[in-house]
Amino acid sequence: MKRSEPGNRGFAIAEAVVGCTLLLLLVQVAWGITAVQATLAGRIVGESLVLDEARLVHHLLVAEVGQGLGRIDWSVYGDALQLRAFRGVGLKCRTQPNAGWGVAVSGYRAPDPDKDSVLVFSETSGWQLSRLQRRTRGSGLDCQQIPGFAIEEWTLDPPHPDAVAALYFERGAYRFSAGAFRYRVGNGGWQPLTSTGIASDSASLVADGANDLSARVVWDDAALPSRTLSWTVRGAR
Repeated sequence: MKRSEPGNRGFAIAEAVVGCTLLLLLVQVAWGITAVQATLAGRIVGESLVLDEARLVHHLLVAEVGQGLGRIDWSVYGDALQLRAFRGVGLKCRTQPNAGWGVAVSGYRAPDPDKDSVLVFSETSGWQLSRLQRRTRGSGLDCQQIPGFAIEEWTLDPPHPDAVAALYFERGAYRFSAGAFRYRVGNGGWQPLTSTGIASDSASLVADGANDLSARVVWDDAALPSRTLSWTVRGAR
């Protein structure tokens, strides 16, 4: 039986120690790379969230302010943008019911008598305000055949039988509070539209002249570098 030389045994032990050390180094490097990748992925996701929420805030302000006239349809009171949030349009039908007002209607949502008012337009009186008391499905009326429009009969208070068009809207408000961009209908509660990473004390909505609105948004998330975005949106011309 051949016996191993002492020198060979010592060399084998040294190889094993070196191999284990290299393996541990490789494991540490692998874990380090994984941690860096996880941090980078989290940062990318966070940055994407900030950009998505910035687009949402910008889109809502452009859509809401752009449909109305400053000081008439929207104004800034304190830290809140209060407005007529227009949700759809009605066009007078060629024939009318015995009672009510026949219209072809389309919008972001259906009219709601519980919360909507109506701005009606006539050639003689211009724009006038009414409350939407009741709406029913129209039948037997000669209306414009426009894709996406539904025929309805509205009861308005006060009535405007000579009106040719209308815009229906809800009373709404936007503001930055408790870390989020929020909206409320009427005197209801403030509902968050974004996550709560916004520095509410630094964000602002400010009237800029008679018909412009300036917005400034600051994100203050401990996991992300602070980011500030600002823009100006214009009311209807």
